[in-house]
Amino acid sequence: MKFIVSFILLSFLFKVSYSQNASPDTNKKYHWDLTQIYSGWEKWNNDFNLLKAEIQESQRYKGRLAEGPEALLSFKNSYSFILQLFDKLFFYTYLVGDLDSRDSFYNLKLKELQILKAEFERNSAWVNEQIVQIPKEIVFQWIEDNEELAKYKFEFTKFYDQQDHIINAKTQEIKSYYTQVVNSSSAIFQALSLADMKYKKATLSNGIELIANPSNASKVYVEQKNQEDRKKVFEALEESYADFNRTYSEIWISKAQGIWADAQIYGYNSCLDYTLQPDNISINIYTELLDVAGNNTEILEKYRLLRKKALKLDNYYGSDESFKLVDVNFNYYYDDAVNIVLNSLKSLGEDYIKKVEKTFEGGWIDVYPKPGKYAAAYNWFTYGIHPFILLNWNNTQDYLFTLSHEIGHAVHSVYTIENQPFQYSDFSPLLAETAAIFNEIMLLDYLINNTNNLNEKIAFLVKAIDIISRGFYRQSQFAEFEYELFKMMESNSSINSEIIAEKFKQIDKKYNGDVLDRSGNYPYSWPKIHHFCNSPYYVYTYAVSVSCSSSFYDQIKQAKTEKEKREAQQRYLTLLKSGGSDYPVKLLKKAGVDLSTKGPYLAVVNRMTELVDQLEVALKEVGKI
Repeated sequence: MKFIVSFILLSFLFKVSYSQNASPDTNKKYHWDLTQIYSGWEKWNNDFNLLKAEIQESQRYKGRLAEGPEALLSFKNSYSFILQLFDKLFFYTYLVGDLDSRDSFYNLKLKELQILKAEFERNSAWVNEQIVQIPKEIVFQWIEDNEELAKYKFEFTKFYDQQDHIINAKTQEIKSYYTQVVNSSSAIFQALSLADMKYKKATLSNGIELIANPSNASKVYVEQKNQEDRKKVFEALEESYADFNRTYSEIWISKAQGIWADAQIYGYNSCLDYTLQPDNISINIYTELLDVAGNNTEILEKYRLLRKKALKLDNYYGSDESFKLVDVNFNYYYDDAVNIVLNSLKSLGEDYIKKVEKTFEGGWIDVYPKPGKYAAAYNWFTYGIHPFILLNWNNTQDYLFTLSHEIGHAVHSVYTIENQPFQYSDFSPLLAETAAIFNEIMLLDYLINNTNNLNEKIAFLVKAIDIISRGFYRQSQFAEFEYELFKMMESNSSINSEIIAEKFKQIDKKYNGDVLDRSGNYPYSWPKIHHFCNSPYYVYTYAVSVSCSSSFYDQIKQAKTEKEKREAQQRYLTLLKSGGSDYPVKLLKKAGVDLSTKGPYLAVVNRMTELVDQLEVALKEVGKI
């Protein structure tokens, strides 16, 4: 199953002004067509029953995998078919629920699936143990002799690369019983953050009392001209998290201990090793990122000082980070945004553009907010079916970039489906985010180069800078925070809410220096970053992806000849076509981005420097500084 949440998750919705071109309620162009997956629950049930039968049938291979290449191939085909059916069933079920969470029927179907998946995992605990008993050289001889089995070559390569971390069937079965309990920490976090959190109220200078939840706060930071009002809301939100700091800390500790338990069961030296090694990603890639980002923060300080001066502020708070430097209001109707995105990507060639156009024809994108709909943005696909993009269009600049981002995911998915078998359609999050962020960078390049309005150019430069400051520096900061906490836990050091808060404070100071004025509750605001409790050790992928995307942008946009440009395009498109057919770092290197060096990270720092220098010139030209 693939679920790729947008890098720019919007946490608030504005009142939507729909395009005059068509009614979003009736035009199929603006809605998902889920009948392209199943025409209804009856067809879903047919596949569900087929899946149960296939799972039962797969047990006949138990004890037979070493018989020869034909037996192994037959099992791999059966196993892949089961996984593909699971993907399709989960895919439809979640999409139905995300369109209208008020309909509880999908929850019943989801429970059925989850129970069957848990049963399947318990009854498949024997698989790895039996394959590992077949010597590697024999399996690869079979692969050499059997063209059909050769389609699974990289799967077996990954399997034997992880041979030392395969547990026996009994341990696997025991683990399956407690997995749901261990994973409950994420559910508890969601319940607290989305359902039970009691957010503080803030009274603004105009007398309006506002609930300082993340969605309201985000809107205030962007729109509220009164700095004190922005600060009040920011501090009220921080106080809300501080009230639950012990609970959030225990949730993180529980989640981290579960990961550490798994890491030790599977024989890894650390939680980071456990996270990176299955994708053959060196820990050095992670630590080099922290080294470059953490030791090149001067440009961040310069950017904030420019903002502080341009906004004529005596003090600069976190709540000032999103406030506009220039008075420019962007209003993008969806149909107009589609054309902007298409134009921004033309340098990727005709084939890429055709795939982008296909996503806009209808049935692929659910565009506008509606009651009960999941209030964010994502791209999701399952093999053999086109991707589906969920939006909550609100005519803002942020959503223009969200559209470009999700189109990057979608076209990556299409290229993968067209060029790879099912077993290699599950590409790394690192590659997924690279494809999406690359589109955002291309969009910014197009916008900056196609405006004669200096204020608009300033706004676009700020957006370009923020992709780096928030996507590279801020995510590296969070990655270092996680790294330090996990090291403490793995060494059996005591950890509590105060220790976590102090570590967050120290690393924030390292990256952001003294320009930012912080409240006393700021160190307790770390749970605002949901990844810490939901997807530990994930945020680094954003920072690395910004680096990779910037490198591809440089290769294509700075090519000295048309031949060099076409070659750079083809390397990038080949990467998108490769899916998960090799380790992500190898695929990136083939495409021209070498993560074994500091080069891609330093390139981002240099790009940030160029953009901030351009912003300084532009601010002087309009008399802001």
